[in-house]
Amino acid sequence: MSLHETVSRATSAPRVLRQLCEALLCEGWAAALQLDRGQTLSWSFRRTQFRARGRRGAFGRYRLQEGSIEIRDGLTWRPASTADVLAAVADPSPALDILRADLQHTEHLSDLTALHIPAATRRHRLGISALETALHEGHPYHPCYKARSGFTDADHLAYGPEGGQTFRLTGVLFHQSLVQQVLPSPDFWEHELGRKEWQRITALAERNGAPLDSFRLLPLHPWQHAKLQSDPLFTKWRNAGRLAEIGPIGTPCRATQSIRTLMNAADPARAHVKTAMAMRNTSSLRTLAPESVAVAPAISNWLAQVLDSDPLFTSRYPLTILPEYAAITAGRGTVLDGHLAAIWRQSPQALGLPAEHMMPVNGLALTDPDGRPLIAPWIETHGLDAWLARLIEVAVLPVWHLMAAHGIGLEAHGQNLILHHEDGWPTGLIARDFHESLEYVPELLSRPDLCPDLAQIDPAYKHAPPDKFHRMSSAEELRWLVMDTLFVFNLADLSDLLQHHYGLAEATFWRRVRTRLDRYAAEHGMQGRQAAFAPFTPQIRAESLISRKLDPDKPQHGHLIANALATGKG
Repeated sequence: MSLHETVSRATSAPRVLRQLCEALLCEGWAAALQLDRGQTLSWSFRRTQFRARGRRGAFGRYRLQEGSIEIRDGLTWRPASTADVLAAVADPSPALDILRADLQHTEHLSDLTALHIPAATRRHRLGISALETALHEGHPYHPCYKARSGFTDADHLAYGPEGGQTFRLTGVLFHQSLVQQVLPSPDFWEHELGRKEWQRITALAERNGAPLDSFRLLPLHPWQHAKLQSDPLFTKWRNAGRLAEIGPIGTPCRATQSIRTLMNAADPARAHVKTAMAMRNTSSLRTLAPESVAVAPAISNWLAQVLDSDPLFTSRYPLTILPEYAAITAGRGTVLDGHLAAIWRQSPQALGLPAEHMMPVNGLALTDPDGRPLIAPWIETHGLDAWLARLIEVAVLPVWHLMAAHGIGLEAHGQNLILHHEDGWPTGLIARDFHESLEYVPELLSRPDLCPDLAQIDPAYKHAPPDKFHRMSSAEELRWLVMDTLFVFNLADLSDLLQHHYGLAEATFWRRVRTRLDRYAAEHGMQGRQAAFAPFTPQIRAESLISRKLDPDKPQHGHLIANALATGKG
């Protein structure tokens, strides 16, 4: 079978080109950048000139009009292509080849989706599980938003969230000497899989010479399991009797929008399972850092204790978390480090809320196929001003309070946050995915006594310097994480949508956020503490996502952007 079928109608090339140029402009790759009053941007990548219709939005996010990007060719201008931009911006290199391949694959898989999978409409009415497959747009900033390296067309349709197909995890039994696990109770497997299925697996383990008194079960994503068939170490373990493969286990699951996190298709209230996949998507290989897997339950338990210690997280700034409560990794210290791992976390539908009252926050900035914002019915019902004020209250303040009052930062991007709402009226915030991305500054913790000693759980943390894992060296590092994910690469897309569709100037949106943050600090006597994070300085750092692709060997310290909150006081 060929890797790709021919897609008859290309639809995504203009989007990929637009996001590539926007990211390069945001991250400072352009020279001679000018914006005239007619909303035309002109710039050069090295010696090649480009132009497009567009503007510079909040936090230095350039917003170009799709289909308007042109390149200077001699004395004339012609429509630009992704290949033109890559040739202009950097010399040939292995990194450029990978970027080119990821951009091409993103285009191809996006077009494949458009060809085979009907686009959902009226998505604001869908429940949370349905939205995980219906919010298929991918990253709104990164041009490699569907790179999925190694996915064939068949893989994309079978395992991508867009198709909503169901499949089962593959059971592999590893000798206990290869496994590190943190399970909440001795009957974990019986509880997760059901007694009958666990008895079947127990019998299979005996028959395969891998009894459960000396072997441990680790479910793998079937795509990952297939990839491992050609791995020399995996083969060596199999031949030496250190692992046994027992086929599909458990009930069917399907991919969420994060692709490697799987929801239970039979019972949506059952756990989500985050799996390791040796696949490149956006800028990252989607394996699971084994040291983060090991501490996942401890991080969730700690966060839950901090929230319980502060009644404001119930009364004023409702924040619910979906804890990661079980974690298994195999092959630590080998070449398969991070390739064999799984984390179980609570499903949103286990919270007992109506499914249609929850929406991932990235859905707020999306439009349906007819060009209408998903949130249009909500704004029509509640009014833009009242709705936006309530959204700031519900989506910003819980994350901000956790940082400012408690010294803990969450990677609060749109997929990691779920808005609890009633007919579109925001009522609470639900957060998830903490094992790698939660950060803290020891000196700023409100309850340092609750902070777990991660080095006791995993030796990787013992002599780790600050800023490597969870422990940060300064308030600025924490602010970088929180403002990057919550504002720069999340709510800035909403402020752009509201300007475009409702005429609400982005400056007005961010002035309202700033005013509310100032009021928050005043209400709680937190002015000094909030100022320690310097959140209103004129320039802040943002993560350099495209630069990491173009120059992976260079340490990425981010790029400076204009802070939309700096001038927002009012």
